[in-house]
Amino acid sequence: MYASRMAGKSSVLWIVVALGSAAGVSAPARAEHQGDVWVGRTAGGQLALTPSGYVPEENYRVLPPVSGLLHGWADDDPGFDALQTPEPQNNVYPLQAGCAIRLEVVACDPAFRAIDAAYQILDEPGESTYLGGSSLHVHLTWHVNSDDPLYDPTQCVWQATFILRDTGSTHYTPSAPFTFSFTNVDLSFDAGDYDDDGDVDLTDYAAFEDCLAGPDTPPQPAAGTCEAELRCLVSFDLDDDEDVDLADFAQFAALFTD
Repeated sequence: MYASRMAGKSSVLWIVVALGSAAGVSAPARAEHQGDVWVGRTAGGQLALTPSGYVPEENYRVLPPVSGLLHGWADDDPGFDALQTPEPQNNVYPLQAGCAIRLEVVACDPAFRAIDAAYQILDEPGESTYLGGSSLHVHLTWHVNSDDPLYDPTQCVWQATFILRDTGSTHYTPSAPFTFSFTNVDLSFDAGDYDDDGDVDLTDYAAFEDCLAGPDTPPQPAAGTCEAELRCLVSFDLDDDEDVDLADFAQFAALFTD
């Protein structure tokens, strides 16, 4: 596994050309961009993400298809942005001058990788990239590589876990691990509207029954595909606990339009 990934890292020039036309690093945007992960530190000096920004564990990020030299699916959102306004209610405060924040890989699914502004590929535990100081704002490219020998065409969710480290003079404690989930499935439908027809009706109720598996049990829809399981969770896991059960049904019933 390691050898196959390292072979891909030797083609740095190829990545540079591909990203120029497909999924390059974005230009700077305003501070605290709502679609970005907001980075700060706790009162006790630990690096932390604030729930006011993009929360990796609570979202699936849809990657659009890319063509040309870069194959698969890729995007440069979400990025990382320094928190500007103190959030004492969340125990997260702005970074202080002198910090040097790095993003380090903890774990990464096969065929998934992050690519930084220097075109460094991050897909192995321990690999890291510099995000910036107290006013950091940076976007990596998130890429599901369909050319990777380990790419599984039946997979539709790829996860990558990271931590933040401070190598600067502030010596903040590393953050808790956080995990992104990326998908190539179109999830642009409303909660409860499984068939994406603009309402929540008896057709969606039938889909709810198919997805219903009970507490602490992943959905097992009749279709048996990764995409069907993901649609079950996005449509009907209304309390965000990674299952579809009767607790979700109470909220689903309130969404009925017909």
